[in-house]
Amino acid sequence: MAAASELGASLRLGVTVETLDDDGDGVDVLFTDGRRERYGLVIGADGLFSKVRAMLWGDAVRPRFTGQSVWRYNFRRRPEVDHLMSFTGPDANAGLVPLADDLMYMYVTSVEPGNPRMETAQLPALMRERLAGFGGLIGELRGEITDPEGVVYKPLEVVFTPEPWHRGRVVLIGDAAHATTPHLGQGAGMAIEDVLVLAEELERGGPLERVFAGYMERRLPRCKYIAETSIQIGEWEMNRVDIDRSPIVRQMVELTAQPI
Repeated sequence: MAAASELGASLRLGVTVETLDDDGDGVDVLFTDGRRERYGLVIGADGLFSKVRAMLWGDAVRPRFTGQSVWRYNFRRRPEVDHLMSFTGPDANAGLVPLADDLMYMYVTSVEPGNPRMETAQLPALMRERLAGFGGLIGELRGEITDPEGVVYKPLEVVFTPEPWHRGRVVLIGDAAHATTPHLGQGAGMAIEDVLVLAEELERGGPLERVFAGYMERRLPRCKYIAETSIQIGEWEMNRVDIDRSPIVRQMVELTAQPI
C-alpha cells in the first residue's frame, strides 16, 4: 500500500462500488460511503464473487462449486521440504509447500458433496480426518493440526467470464474474470499477468476497444488453458483416476515461461 501511495494512488479501505453509470465518455461511480467520482476506466479486480462482474453480467456468470475443497495449515518447515511435495492417499491428495526458511504449509484436497458449511471449532478435527489415510511425513504432522484459527478451509469454486472481459469502459482482471482451482498453482500468477498486460496495452495508447482487444488476445488462451487443465485435474482426483501429472506440470511450466 505504501508503494502504491508513493506512486500517487488514492487508497480507501472498507469501501466498495454501489453503482456504475457508463455513458460512453466516462464512468460515474457511486461508492458505498456516498462519495461520487468519474473515471475514464474502471477495472474490476474484486475476486471470485466480483460485484463489478455482477453489475455487468448479472446472473449469467456465476461461480460454480466443483465438488472439492482445500484445507491448509502452516508448520515450521522441515529441512527436507525444500520443494513442493505431493502425496496421494486413499481418499484425498495432500502436499507440503515451503514458504520461507522456517515456514511451510500443508494442503489436502477433499471431495465435499453439497458444499457443506464447516464450523470453525471443528476444522482441525475435520482436516485430520481427511488426512487419516496418510503415513510418512504427512502422518507425522497430522497430529499437530490443533488450532481452529490456523486451518484455512476453502470450497473450490470456479468462474470463466465469456469473452470479452469488458463492457464499455469497465474491464475485469484476475479472479473476477477467470477464477480457477489451485491444482496448477497459477491463480495468482494469472492475475498478476493480467495487470501487466493491461498496463502495457494502456501505455500503447489508442481507443479503449483496441486496448481491450490486445488485452484479450494476449490473455485468453493462456488463462483458458490454466483454468481448464486445473479443473480437469480436480475431476480426475474426485473420480480417483490414476494419472501421471508430470507431463501436465511440465507443459504448464513451459507455457508460463513464454513471454506474455
